[in-house]
Amino acid sequence: MIYNLRFMPFVLVGVITLVISIRNAMTNKFSEKESIIWTIAALIMMLSPLYMGVVDRIAHLVGVDYPPSLIFAFLFLFVFFLLYRQSAATHRMNEKLVELIQLNAIYENELRAIKEKIHDKGDTE
Repeated sequence: MIYNLRFMPFVLVGVITLVISIRNAMTNKFSEKESIIWTIAALIMMLSPLYMGVVDRIAHLVGVDYPPSLIFAFLFLFVFFLLYRQSAATHRMNEKLVELIQLNAIYENELRAIKEKIHDKGDTE
């Protein structure tokens, strides 16, 4: 099936996204999970012009008068999903950072106490 020229920007952006996600996965800038998510998004973007009839039928079934609005709704949900994942990851990282700071303070306090004991033993001898 040949792509319609008006859908070429979708295909082009999909190819660029696919290349970037694979490159970032190979250079360890993305985790495997993130690269899979972006690869799936790129493939959907590249293949979406083939299934515009399906989008029209789904839009008709859910009562959307203008089918491209449904595509924007799906894009909004995808971005919302990514934003939620990033927020959750940021929260987990902040909790780990607080724990590491607390452990570092405990270890510094223990090291200081050990140094004082060694210093005191050296003074008494």
